[in-house]
Amino acid sequence: MRGAWLEDRRIRVRDDVPWPAVPPGEARIRVLLAGICGTDLELVEGYYPYTGVPGHEFVGRVEESPGAPEWLGRRVVGEINAVCGACPTCRANRPTHCERRSVLGIVNRPGVFAESFLLPVANLHAVPDELSDELAVFAEPAAAALRVLQQVHLGPGQRVAVLGPGRLGTLVAQALAGSGGDLVVVARRPESR
Repeated sequence: MRGAWLEDRRIRVRDDVPWPAVPPGEARIRVLLAGICGTDLELVEGYYPYTGVPGHEFVGRVEESPGAPEWLGRRVVGEINAVCGACPTCRANRPTHCERRSVLGIVNRPGVFAESFLLPVANLHAVPDELSDELAVFAEPAAAALRVLQQVHLGPGQRVAVLGPGRLGTLVAQALAGSGGDLVVVARRPESR
């Protein structure tokens, strides 16, 4: 299949990206729309030694899902960490820090900058019909920003600082704005303010 391929800090289009079989518990998802994340750009710059198809922000349609026919044809977004469910971290209910996880388009799992990709069925979330692909593709970065609210409990009078008004920093600030805390966004460059 066709896909973007990252190797040695160079990205190119290939027509021979492997088309893997769908293992039990996973689904093949046809990409409808993919977003380019700052992490994708950092991978090209050498932030992490990744070789393969990058990309983890997507909206897609399930084409195959052995053992889970209810997902066939559904439009989906998904969580990017594919976890083992058995390591001590998973058993402690911290699956996003699984010791054996693969991460879509970042660590040991081909990403979404191809015609299709695989992801565990457990990671899928159906996209409501009334939500456009152009909005749904922001599910992953919005989820990352909202995760802060699960990790840090803010209330009236508490102070919080978001370091950097970049794309993710702005989303985090928006998520925290309704917490009742005293929010400050810190920027290095005057044009970022």
